[in-house]
Amino acid sequence: MHTPLPNPDIASDKILKFDFFAVEPIDGDIHLGWKKLHEGPEIFYTPLNGGHWVFTRAEDIGESWRDSERFSNKGVAMSREEREMQFFPGEADAPDHTFYRSLLQPFFSPKAVQQLEANMHGLSLELIDGLVSRGGCEFQSDVAQRMPIYIFLAMMQLPREHAEVLLPAADWLSRDPDPESFMRAVNAMMGYLQERIAEREQKPCDDFISRLLAARVGDRQTTRHEVLSMTANVMFGGLDTVVSSMGFFMNFLARHPEHCRQLVEEPDLIPDAVEELLRRHAIANFGRMVTQDFEFKGFPMRAGDLVLLPAALYNLDERKYPDPMAVDFRRSNKVHMGFGTGIHRCLGAQLARIELRVFLQEWLSRIPVFRIADGAKVVVKSGRINAVKELPLQWDH
Repeated sequence: MHTPLPNPDIASDKILKFDFFAVEPIDGDIHLGWKKLHEGPEIFYTPLNGGHWVFTRAEDIGESWRDSERFSNKGVAMSREEREMQFFPGEADAPDHTFYRSLLQPFFSPKAVQQLEANMHGLSLELIDGLVSRGGCEFQSDVAQRMPIYIFLAMMQLPREHAEVLLPAADWLSRDPDPESFMRAVNAMMGYLQERIAEREQKPCDDFISRLLAARVGDRQTTRHEVLSMTANVMFGGLDTVVSSMGFFMNFLARHPEHCRQLVEEPDLIPDAVEELLRRHAIANFGRMVTQDFEFKGFPMRAGDLVLLPAALYNLDERKYPDPMAVDFRRSNKVHMGFGTGIHRCLGAQLARIELRVFLQEWLSRIPVFRIADGAKVVVKSGRINAVKELPLQWDH
């Protein structure tokens, strides 16, 4: 865990005890809890969680995200757990980032994503049709965790039944447990990937893992560690973004029947709805490490300092978006920080968009009217990501 030396140059009025693992939801909305930070300083330092800066405005978040020379992504994990594994390309800087990303790019090409989309409709219908007659579900465990794992296995050309090995760990991760449980879940998933890599080393074929194992880094082949890191990056990236986004989307539509009805009556709006819901319900709380001593907007940054860049604070900034808390499926400005920007923009962004679009299309065609289950409570949380932990839904059947 990052433990910086005290920075004596930080003025006391710029230090706030803020814990990004404990943002308080307002009326059940974790993003409203984040929005409260816009009432305070644009930049501040917190001594909690090892100590780090927090940028709260879109201008500063965007600038630092794009400035990889002074704000590095190498090996940065804004989280409580300690781990040695560095995920490529997500936690690498150029030129390593550029190279690892180029190895993964073919698997996210328009053609590759189009082939996966053909499976998404069937997977969505399979999950949804199994629920219709039940009249309700715990959405996160019954649907949201399953779909991205099924897509990941299809992408890897691995058997669907392997999902039963990964689902328990995915459940732990989605609930953002204590550091020990978190690492137990990560290690379970990494163990699964290591077994698959070992199998492909012995019996290579024309699939994701085999192609990465055969790839070259300069004058050498990729190592098992590099292949594990890249494969894990793809798996965890899909779980974080899609599982959490599905939960927030469905929570919003269950609470706002007028928006849900709009999509049922105008299904052509669904792609725009995906963008607007990604903006309104941002998932990632990005981390960066300062690479050199310098002054940023009058604040003393020192090499080694960590900086938290919450996507929600970018996406909900009224200086960037008029009436940012409102959900408008016809909003003209569709650019948002849901998938980052610059060289570290999420490689799987288009795949995630299509997963979310296909799912909404199929769900609303089968279950057009649904609500939060009577007497039930939706559980949301903040942390390295913003997520829905429990989402009990109900509908008439």
